Amino acid sequence: MMNSECLSYDFMVQAMEVAPIGTVFIDSEGSIIQINPAACTMLGYEEEECLHHPYNDWVYPEDVNKDREMMENFKSGRISSLQMEKRLIHKQGDIRWVSCSLSTARSREGRALGYVVHLTDITDMKRAADQEEERLIQSDKLSMAGQLAAGIAHEIRNPMTSIKGFVQLIRSGAGRKDEYFDIISSEIERIELIVSELLFLAKPQSVKFERADIRQLLDQVITLLNTQAIIHNVEIITDFGEQAANVDGDVNHLKQVFINFIKNAVESMPDGGKLTIRLERGSDQTVAIHFTDNGCGIPESILSRLGEPFFTTKEKGNGLGFMISKKMIEDHRGQVHVTSKLQEGTTITVILPLSII
Repeated sequence: MMNSECLSYDFMVQAMEVAPIGTVFIDSEGSIIQINPAACTMLGYEEEECLHHPYNDWVYPEDVNKDREMMENFKSGRISSLQMEKRLIHKQGDIRWVSCSLSTARSREGRALGYVVHLTDITDMKRAADQEEERLIQSDKLSMAGQLAAGIAHEIRNPMTSIKGFVQLIRSGAGRKDEYFDIISSEIERIELIVSELLFLAKPQSVKFERADIRQLLDQVITLLNTQAIIHNVEIITDFGEQAANVDGDVNHLKQVFINFIKNAVESMPDGGKLTIRLERGSDQTVAIHFTDNGCGIPESILSRLGEPFFTTKEKGNGLGFMISKKMIEDHRGQVHVTSKLQEGTTITVILPLSII
């Protein structure tokens, strides 16, 4: 190094040692040349264990690949600095979230000496955000369960009335008892199905990914919501096809999303109408679920704002239902698209990756 470069470098090293945030100096090849105590604390390693090792050895693999294009643009000089969030792997195996600021270290003559990385630990903030998101999910789930209560009561009252009537006939000795028992058994099974679906939604459950057939999930949700649709004079039409549509996901969350979208469609048709739910398998190993209603539609001017918290087109809505549903689908590596025309209807399309057999 030239004198000016040495002075600049020495000053940088001194500043790093006393910096309250994690600071790492890496060379053009990505190896750590200097690391300060704050960064060592974040990683759980001693300074000697970090020096001359690639910085990316401590970055979560998915984050390395995700930011590869941005890093190439940064190294080529197309962008002068970089700000991103990354996950670092602690020595004990824990994941630490950090806010990462990357800039080029230069000599007074402008020669690139390497890169300076500033790290701020945001793990606690991330955990708090995740907890708040889970709280919103559970709150929205319970809210839906409450709104469904009226429809569920109607759906259960009908078979209960039948059961009560046939029990009275059996007591009186009239008719064929075997036939009555078959009908009573069928009605009880109907009640059990509805109650189990309601409890499944209302009970807080841990996130668990498993393989499931989208057709079966939709059938179960439609069973739960069909009474509400009938009350609103809405006919639910399905076109699932004969081929299985298996996805890997959290069954509870996927059901919650489907309930949200079906309820929204039904409520958009106060004077009745049709809701068509159609599955379409893509050539790119995805399945698209189209929810198409012929309701009031959404103005084009506000379509882009769907998903913003507390932005809603409903008089008594809070905007969280669509936001949470969209986030759940994105957590399943999926997408949500909405198209709509006023007085013609709305189509919500959910795209999910199919399970790899």
